[in-house]
Amino acid sequence: MTRHQFKNAVWQEENVLEAADFRQLLIENPRLQQWIDQSNKLTVNLLHADTSQLGKEILWGSLIYKQSRLARDARNVFHFYISAELLVTSTLDFEEDSDMPRHLMIQQMDTAESPIEVMMILLGGMVGAVLHKIDRFEERLHHLLWNIKEHNNRKTLESIEEVRHEILLWKHLIMGFREIIMAVEETFGENVCDRREYKRTSKRIDRCVMLVESYEDEINNMVDMENVVANYRGNEIVKTLTVLTTLFTPVMAWGALWGMNFQVMPELDWSFGYVAAILVIVASTFLLYLYFKQKGWTGDILRSAVSKDKRKQRQD
Repeated sequence: MTRHQFKNAVWQEENVLEAADFRQLLIENPRLQQWIDQSNKLTVNLLHADTSQLGKEILWGSLIYKQSRLARDARNVFHFYISAELLVTSTLDFEEDSDMPRHLMIQQMDTAESPIEVMMILLGGMVGAVLHKIDRFEERLHHLLWNIKEHNNRKTLESIEEVRHEILLWKHLIMGFREIIMAVEETFGENVCDRREYKRTSKRIDRCVMLVESYEDEINNMVDMENVVANYRGNEIVKTLTVLTTLFTPVMAWGALWGMNFQVMPELDWSFGYVAAILVIVASTFLLYLYFKQKGWTGDILRSAVSKDKRKQRQD
């Protein structure tokens, strides 16, 4: 249990949400006790407000501020209780790798005008940590963007689905921060919106939302690009197989005809029957090819390899 006494605010950190000391700091309210019980196995954000008494409004809830992209249950939860006089929270997992420096945040809280401002500083630090992780996510997204051009295959598609899932996690994470910002204004009035830390944290959340939405658009464009390429390749494969199968139809047809075992087949006695059969097969296949070429059904297939070689030569 750590108590921080600032000029205009008090922040009480509690190690365990269910502890008796934590419960004693809260007002007598059945909904508060129910919230503590619900928070034992939290899987979603919880947020409650009591505005029944003017000037004694309170806001409390639980926020998932970290979520692993690899494990569903690997998450960090922040529990909080805010009134005009006091801020009570669970112990926050500060990151000393410049994302959430504890000593700098506490130094900043000393100039806070109220416990609400202290809460905004905490939220701003959490969102700042999210922004740093999104920057690292941007590097992976940039690498994937070039992989689509250079190595467009199944592995690339799987990578797109992975980053798509991750961006959904980011959106879900940021949604909790946005909800708290809106709930603070709803509970304590519009005056809190004019405070420095509230504005700063709101802008930081808006920046985070902008980045995530922009990256989501990029990922959707990647998926559309991948679908277009996959459909084009699929159509080309089907077209190639169709043309090749049709070109070999004369071979199969004439071979089936002369492969019969009837007793009366005049061609069997011809001296040049074998050569004539080959000429008929070649001629009919060639005529069929000319027909396809006239219709333009073989151009892309026959020129694809040549075009790639010429394109590569021009690039060199």
